[in-house]
Amino acid sequence: MSQIEIPFEYHDEKLGVKIKFLTTDRCCSLSLSLISYKAINQRMNSKTQPEKQLRRASLGFDALVEYDSLMQDWRDALVFKFGKPKEQVKQSFFSKHYVSDRKSFDFFAAHRFGEDNNEKLKPEVIELYTYNASVLNTVIEVKEKRKLYAKSLGLTGSFDIWESLSNDVNAFQQVIHDLPTTKDSLRHKVNRYIKEGYSSVISKKYGSKNAAIIKSDEQIALVETLLRKHQNLNNEQIVDIFNDVANTDSWKTIKSGVIAKMRKELDLFVYAGQHGTTALMHNKHMQIKRSGPSAAMLFWSVDGWDAELLYQKTTINKKGDTVTTYHNRLTAVMVIDPFNYYIIGYAIGSAENPTLIREALKNASNHTIELFGSRFLPNQIQTDNYQIKNLRPTYEASGKYFTPSKVKNSKSKPIENFFDKFNEKHFQAKLAPNWSGHNVNAKKENQVNGDFLTKIRHSFPDEQGCRMQIMTAIENDRANKVEAYKASFAQFPIEDRTPLSINQYLRTYGETTGYTNRFEGDGLNPTIEGQKVWFDSFDQTFRKHTHEDWMVYYDRNDLSQILVSNAKSRNGRLLEEIGSLEFILEEKYIQPMALYDQQEGDAERRQKVFDFNKDMNNMITERVSTSSEILQNLFDSNPQLDTLQKLLIPDSNGQHKDQKSQQRIAQANKVAEKQNKKEQKVLEESWSASQEAYLKAKVNTSKYFNS
Repeated sequence: MSQIEIPFEYHDEKLGVKIKFLTTDRCCSLSLSLISYKAINQRMNSKTQPEKQLRRASLGFDALVEYDSLMQDWRDALVFKFGKPKEQVKQSFFSKHYVSDRKSFDFFAAHRFGEDNNEKLKPEVIELYTYNASVLNTVIEVKEKRKLYAKSLGLTGSFDIWESLSNDVNAFQQVIHDLPTTKDSLRHKVNRYIKEGYSSVISKKYGSKNAAIIKSDEQIALVETLLRKHQNLNNEQIVDIFNDVANTDSWKTIKSGVIAKMRKELDLFVYAGQHGTTALMHNKHMQIKRSGPSAAMLFWSVDGWDAELLYQKTTINKKGDTVTTYHNRLTAVMVIDPFNYYIIGYAIGSAENPTLIREALKNASNHTIELFGSRFLPNQIQTDNYQIKNLRPTYEASGKYFTPSKVKNSKSKPIENFFDKFNEKHFQAKLAPNWSGHNVNAKKENQVNGDFLTKIRHSFPDEQGCRMQIMTAIENDRANKVEAYKASFAQFPIEDRTPLSINQYLRTYGETTGYTNRFEGDGLNPTIEGQKVWFDSFDQTFRKHTHEDWMVYYDRNDLSQILVSNAKSRNGRLLEEIGSLEFILEEKYIQPMALYDQQEGDAERRQKVFDFNKDMNNMITERVSTSSEILQNLFDSNPQLDTLQKLLIPDSNGQHKDQKSQQRIAQANKVAEKQNKKEQKVLEESWSASQEAYLKAKVNTSKYFNS
């Protein structure tokens, strides 16, 4: 016989009331229904209300509010209905040792029974069995503490412990249970519980009819192997195979319910065989939960997207016939920053390939100039493993850290979900007529009407029109995010930013001509995209290596600068890069010959050349002077070299040079200055001559008006 639950319970030497006996919405059948659960909790958490929380709710323990903190009307109502609490509730030795058994709850919740072993216990049954197990645990613990138990009861000498335990179990009203009410029945129940564990608490009516059929390791191994087969055998097929074996090996035959149960129990071990290792990784392995980057330029993700946009394309086949197709699609490789999913770079082509990927990264690099005024690298770049060996040098040069995603682990790439949202927002929602729907993995009901697409195919744009659709969508997506992106980077510490030098940019994204060039008087003049282009450098060091063969790295979209690196060649064709020397050369400014064609800034550019040549002459003269001084010291120490001295160290008049070092240097500087002035005079005279010729060529119109 079960006991009627009462609302009173002692906790921490204080009398409490179970909140469920007070509430209207979380109540038991005996509740006074005085207040809502939310309201009583708000009152207990308020500093201005008298109600005090005595214990929070947990498994097997109700939430308690302190009895003495309740208003008098509520206490009177409780006493009227349930009697005086102090007379009915006094925590015994048995009550003090009661602990709710969480493991038993999990066991009963996982229990399955029935013909096919697919039925589970109702919540109220699980709760009852949990309380039964918890009380049985208490009986065992109290029995083991026999001496302390007897002392708490005020007993001396021998006593019937099972009688005492039975009395306590019957009187225990902290939880509802249905344990035996007699001492003998209780003893048998406890002994069986000790032997069989939680299963002894479960009624036979909740037992599994097929649970014990498959027992041996061989039987289990057979079923597990059949479940793992890639053919994905159904339950009946496995039963047929198993029973064939059973008939030859004296096993009991089974029904499909047994396999249904084992399919659930062995799911983890057979999942990869049924669904593949990738599915196992996605659905069974523990996943790492990541937060988005805290600032712009911390993380770039790169991937290709087959645009869900169709365009028409007309070609000439081998027979000379004109053929128009309407199922064509473009691929966009995008570089996304998950900080706010800003599209930092992109490239559009017919298919994803290494060239298109490099173009997208190059576009991203140049876009940082537009955003921040200079090129910067992201702190980290992530890609998939497509063409990884080929593209790794590019990836490693495109970010401070390169972290490729795990093979077939699309969940690690934030860009994957972005494409779906981008497709829906900019094409589906914008009613693009050539929108082809979601990817092939999407549900059929979410796909576009194919028949209607066929009817309107002649209105599809051509390839260029489709490109403009994608580019417009990208620019619109950027427009909503660009200010937040720029603001984030502006606040990022300067010392943590990673600039991208022009050298690294051209070496990473630049193209080469396949040939080498040597420096000539007017500079380096490689042929780029079929055109001769002249380049030069104001770095004096470059002039020291005019004998080298140079290979050229260039950006076809910006020929203002090139990178040259020394290389080996044969008949002008590039063999291999040496790379021990490299310089940035600027496109050579072409000075207009005619005065009329000259523009503002031409004079400054000419002066820059004058100054460069002046510095070069000074450098050469200084080196000559230094060499003379060194040799003079040599000859001063070796008089026997007097004849050689006269030949190697003459003065400006060709006489034996016996001046001191300062005189020699002064004379050398004087000669250099004279040479610089002479060179500048020649250039200025050339310019003046062109001006005079221009003025002389002008028509004197006054003679026509004065005649």
